[in-house]
Amino acid sequence: MSNIVKDTRLALELTQMEMADKIGVSFATERRCEYEARLPTSRAAVANLRKLAARAGVEMEAPAKR
Repeated sequence: MSNIVKDTRLALELTQMEMADKIGVSFATERRCEYEARLPTSRAAVANLRKLAARAGVEMEAPAKR
């Protein structure tokens, strides 16, 4: 899995704090998402991330079906 959070942040030239604010999570959560290459757990944060990734031209995989 690519690191959607980090790739999007770098494409938009945002700091980690700015990215956390834009997706609606804490700085600690944003860092964890980058270092563990995972998505935030909040649906709202994922929706915000999806919008930012689209704007940055970063492809985001569809979530796995349960």
